[in-house]
Amino acid sequence: MGSGHYVRERPDLAPLHRWRFHDHQAPFAADLQSQGRRVTWDWHSEPVEATADIAQRLRVEESTTLTRTHYVFRADGKPLQLATSYEPLEFAPHSDEERRSLIGRLASYGIKVTEIVESVHTRVPRPSEIDALDLPAGVHVLHLKRTHWAGERPVETSDIVVPGDRFEIVYSMAVHL
Repeated sequence: MGSGHYVRERPDLAPLHRWRFHDHQAPFAADLQSQGRRVTWDWHSEPVEATADIAQRLRVEESTTLTRTHYVFRADGKPLQLATSYEPLEFAPHSDEERRSLIGRLASYGIKVTEIVESVHTRVPRPSEIDALDLPAGVHVLHLKRTHWAGERPVETSDIVVPGDRFEIVYSMAVHL
């Protein structure tokens, strides 16, 4: 005989502010640090050929060589965000010293970011994401597709994945009259 149904307690959702700290090396980390959490992250960059999707997002030819950087962010030792960023080779950081805010780094090349566009959807996590984020069974992820624009030119695009049971996405939009 079964012992009944068990329901996992719903954790409190932490706010994940999307438009703060853009001048920080890692805006996600700065947001969590402002909430009193100890944040660390690992990253690895490598040259890759643009897939059809990434080529479309960056408006480059498919198979153009880009720099792909994978990030794993942790708060208080617990994995909370996966991010994969794609940039044209000429803009990508090549050393720890160059790993500062994307907007600041691009400004050093004379490129002004004029807009950041994000789309958000929920989905079932991939097996690698379940492992990397230590997700319980049945938890979906929030997938944010973000692109930094300099006028009409996309200069960076990212896929950001966060556990859907840990965060609520908070947007703030300035009103200019």
